[in-house]
Amino acid sequence: MTAYDIIGDVHGSSDKLEGLLAALGYAEVDGAYRLAGHQAVFVGDLIDRGAGQVRVVELVRAMHEAGSAQVVMGNHEFNAVSWATVHPGRPGDYLRTHQGRRGPHNRRQHQAFLDQFGEGSALHASTLEWFRTLPLWLDLGGLRVAHACWHTSSLAVLDKWVTPGTALSDDFLLEANTPGTETFTAVEIVLKGPEVRLGDDLAFVDPEGTPRWATRVRWWDESATSLRDLAVVPPGSRTLDGLAHPGLPDVPVDRVDDVRYSDPVPVFFGHYWFTGTPQPAGRHAVCVDYSAVRDQGRPLVAYRWSGEVVPSSDNFVAVPGVG
Repeated sequence: MTAYDIIGDVHGSSDKLEGLLAALGYAEVDGAYRLAGHQAVFVGDLIDRGAGQVRVVELVRAMHEAGSAQVVMGNHEFNAVSWATVHPGRPGDYLRTHQGRRGPHNRRQHQAFLDQFGEGSALHASTLEWFRTLPLWLDLGGLRVAHACWHTSSLAVLDKWVTPGTALSDDFLLEANTPGTETFTAVEIVLKGPEVRLGDDLAFVDPEGTPRWATRVRWWDESATSLRDLAVVPPGSRTLDGLAHPGLPDVPVDRVDDVRYSDPVPVFFGHYWFTGTPQPAGRHAVCVDYSAVRDQGRPLVAYRWSGEVVPSSDNFVAVPGVG
């Protein structure tokens, strides 16, 4: 292996994925896309949202099984497994609840996947079995990959449960879906990203209509110290009473170093809906999620890594082309 091609959140954008693989030089041989001397690495979130989810899973799974790709689990794969796993303490319900206040939200977020795969079908079951085998992170020596955050103490918690090549157990999934457990917190950080709590005066309704009293932080930014620099409020968000959100104040944030990444090993991640021309997020951090599914004009992005310690803007490949 001489190079890794780290590919961002696909979210069912099958046309863009096949276009990106072609741009990277991969070709379909014996049922799987391959490129000599290269291996694709998917950062998770293959599913939900887009119209080509079955094709995306079919294509990526074939590459995974052929050894031409590795895949880490995203929060959407984790949610898909949790949606379909019976909760032992709530008769008639599942780990990702179908009931109560959260039930409609959870179904709405996942409905496109269920429609395309056929909820309860053999294809649905087989896909979930495969999702359970995906690693929660990858340490490939000279580079690291996690869906939303590389956080050493959280990875140590998850390492107690994870055996490479072994499917995630029901016991793990129960702990990981139970608020208050260390496993729940670790999964939240690694697959969904660390967050900072906001008061009612700074809470917001995101562009998809979901009220948020906590928001993601730029854990990859070694220079951020204030709430304004560190926290992420998506463009187009509104206050709880419907006004344009004023942004966050320039005030200090406690315990920033608890989540900040400062290791001299490149880390690659997705999840964060970046926009604009692809470029490294930090000196040793690269986001490859550039909102490909949001609209046709936004790119699916890959980073072609061949051993460099400090990532370069020159190594991004995007479809459709930008930058």
